Amino acid sequence: MVGRNSKEAYSSGLADLARALDNWSASKNGKRKGPKIGFPRFTSSRRDTGRVRFSTGTMRVEADRRTITVPVIGALRTKENTRRVQRHVACGRARILNMTLSQRWGRLFVSIGYALRTPATARTVTQPLVVAGVDLGIRTLATVATIDTATGVETLTEYPNPAPLKATLVARRRAGRELSRRIRGSRGHRAAKAKLSRLDRRCVHLRREAAHQLTTELAGSYGHIVIEDLDLAAMKRSMGRRAYRRAVSDAAMGAVRPMLAYKSARRGGELVVADRWFPSSQIHHGCTAPDGTPCRLVGKGRIDKSLVCPHTGDVVDRDHNAARNLRDWPDHASCGPVRTTAPSVPRPTTSVGTGHGADAGSSGAGGAPRRPHPRGAGSGEARTQTPQGDAA
Repeated sequence: MVGRNSKEAYSSGLADLARALDNWSASKNGKRKGPKIGFPRFTSSRRDTGRVRFSTGTMRVEADRRTITVPVIGALRTKENTRRVQRHVACGRARILNMTLSQRWGRLFVSIGYALRTPATARTVTQPLVVAGVDLGIRTLATVATIDTATGVETLTEYPNPAPLKATLVARRRAGRELSRRIRGSRGHRAAKAKLSRLDRRCVHLRREAAHQLTTELAGSYGHIVIEDLDLAAMKRSMGRRAYRRAVSDAAMGAVRPMLAYKSARRGGELVVADRWFPSSQIHHGCTAPDGTPCRLVGKGRIDKSLVCPHTGDVVDRDHNAARNLRDWPDHASCGPVRTTAPSVPRPTTSVGTGHGADAGSSGAGGAPRRPHPRGAGSGEARTQTPQGDAA
């Protein structure tokens, strides 16, 4: 049986184990930022996704754009057109480095890693003088407030949240009940499992497509983009109810910033990540108290759509206000005793601390704000994503 398998089936597993051990050692010695990485644990074949990464052997994308040749296995018919990769390989602009074969949702997926020679003339943004503030949320996927620095024209745009899990929740429960009533191993069990897998696959693809469409439009349109640094794990812990935590996961807000990082660098734009502890939703934009301090909006709950200014009595939309504050950050962000640096990104960055309390999404368990732990650069540095570094 070993002779019929490819050596990559074993070498790719050993390479993943070596990477996991390196991450664990770096996290233990304090050389790796982010959450603590534990020692690699054994994963059962029933729970682990079957995958193998081929780096040697015959790897081709055929000219018919419907066939992929994988080492040992041979030719595989694809459901998706491979034109994007095949035309670069045929012209000599790209070289295939590896192919990863995985099994998910009852289907086989082939991921191709290739090196592409980019053209010397890079594409530029269409509105280089426009500054955009992006507020991510659950009600709407993103609220974007822009201002043209040349003309002073302001716009406000909302991008709807597809919420695919919420849309298919009833069908998923029906499919789950149907699966539980089938005899394991029977044809009916396989059909019910395929139906549930199809719903899972649709949710993942809809989220990914919505994030790609949003980030492609933002990176190609605006020359300066400011986005908030969200602690999604703390946001879900502070939600309390299971339905609220599920809504945060369904929005998939964590996929937006990494996509903006490499797309902005590719288009020559600038991406700035605002301080995680900047209360963009709570500070009333353009309003100050009689003593000169920024006005703090109040509401009945932590996730209210509309907030009220205690000094002027104006009813302010939470998402619109946050987008405007992010657009003008850090020019109108007042500093206070709380200072921190946001998590690192693959660019030389700087950070400005703000001390008016964390946003509702940045609080710890039970909604209690958590004090930041400065790490890496000093508290007075600024955090900016510029197009001169490597793409994320």
